[in-house]
Formats: sequence, structure tokens, C-alpha cells
Amino acid sequence: MNLSGTVVPMATPTRGPQRAIDDEALREFTGRLIDAGVHGLFPGSSIGEFPSLTTPQHREILETVADVADGRTKILAGCCETNVSAVLEKVAIAEAAGAHAAVVVAPYYLKTTQGGLERFFTAVADQSSLPVMLYNIPQLTGNEIGIELVQRLADHDGIVGLKDTSGDLTYHYRVVEETPEEFFVFQGATELATASLDLGTDGLIAGPANVFPSAMADLYEAYERGDVAEARRLMRVVVAPFVSATSDLPTAAAMKHLVELRGLDIGGPLPPLPELTDEERASLSAAYQQITERFSERAV
Repeated sequence: MNLSGTVVPMATPTRGPQRAIDDEALREFTGRLIDAGVHGLFPGSSIGEFPSLTTPQHREILETVADVADGRTKILAGCCETNVSAVLEKVAIAEAAGAHAAVVVAPYYLKTTQGGLERFFTAVADQSSLPVMLYNIPQLTGNEIGIELVQRLADHDGIVGLKDTSGDLTYHYRVVEETPEEFFVFQGATELATASLDLGTDGLIAGPANVFPSAMADLYEAYERGDVAEARRLMRVVVAPFVSATSDLPTAAAMKHLVELRGLDIGGPLPPLPELTDEERASLSAAYQQITERFSERAV
């Protein structure tokens, strides 16, 4: 599997007081992202509120995204659970929908060891019908996938890459340097995008791409064609102010408000996430206006 570029960890459109999946909005949102030129979609992500989704909702989201994509871009399906059987159930759903790989987060809530994580990921990969991408986000899971463990897991035929959202650039560098060339490494902390591309990362799983998809696709493409100045301009006028505006807010709620400012209402966050306050919404709206004034994105 060849995978690189900008991948969108998709927000999940919801509607009504029960926060059902908004199929119509999800279809439009998916189409907009693809038309903007992103290189992959990641439904069932952290931004997509995966811990709050039921299994039927997970299936509905993946089937809808895959149906709209219709082979036009890669789909990395979030298959995140704390037990092997539940992960494999989600993998089976993802495969049936047409996903290309399964993203599997380190188990959370229960503290474990590197040996425990190795048992977990090996059991998943041994039985998975899709290639597995590891997902390291220790600030939320409480369990880091250590560098030496990533090295060992990279030798498993079923484990093809890592999404690193640790925010630790040294960790990211070592994973890039100390795993096989065919092992994909993606940066999930968008504020480190160009720094990670400098180090040889394969791509970005970029939250801001929910709101500014063509800008984030252009950032990667500019860097790849050697226009580092343009990539850094996009970091300065889009990424840095975006991350600054959202860093202290509930991420999914902030992303949904910003997507609404782009002209598509995708509802509010699922419990237990809070709604934004009026003050937070006003602050985000001002930041959005500032970004759009500094950067004119092509129509999507």
C-alpha cells in the first residue's frame, strides 16, 4: 500500500437532540474534502469522537464515507477499542466498507507495559484483515508506544505504519530513522508539520484540514515539489493561528463550529464533550476571520 500526503481526521456530522449521524451532511462533507484535493480520509478519528460512537454508527460512517469516496482517495478507518475482539469487529466493518487500512490506538484507561502493548497490537495484527497503522497519543491514552516497541512491531507483516500525535519531535525523528523505509510514519501534531517533513515523515494527519482542506493539501504538495517557502507560509498564515485558536478548547466542538463557518452545519459534539460557550464561539469566529483574510483558499 502506497500512502503519503495530507489525511483528514474527519469530524463526525450529527443532528437532532439525540445526535444521530447526519448522513446528508456527512456525504457533503466527504465530497468537499475530496474535491479539495486531500490525499486521504480518516473517519472514526479522535476528532470524529470515536469513543462516543456506537458500533452501528461506526458502520454507518465508514459505509457513507467509502460510498462517496468511491475509490478516489485512500480511507484509513479508525478501529479504536481497548480490547482485541472489539478492534477486530471494527476492522471487519471497515474492510467490508472498502477501507484501505485500520488505525488502532494504544489501549487507554488501564495502565499497561510495553510488553502488554506488544501483546495487544500483535494479537490485532495477527488476525486483522486490513493493514494496521499504530496510533500513538500518550497524553490521552496514558500508554506510549515506545520507540523500541515500534521497531519490533514494524517487522510484523500486518503493521504498516504509525500515526504519531505525541508532539515529541525527537520521538518522531527516531521512528522515521529507525524503522524500515516502507513503514509509513505520519505526523498528527499539525504544528510540527514542516519540521516533520524536514525529518522525512510520509505525511500529515491534520485536524485543520477539516476546515482548510486545500491549504493543508497544498502545504504537503508545496513541500514535496521543493517550494519550502510556500509550505512555511501556509504554516504561518493557516496552521499556527489555527492551532493557537483551538489548543485550549474541546477539539471536536471547535472543529464543528469552524466547519459551520465554512458553510456546512455538522451539528454539535456528542456527550460527554461540552458545547462551546458563547465566548469561545466568538473567539473562534474571530480567529477564523483573521485566517481567511490572510489566506484566500481556492473554492472547494
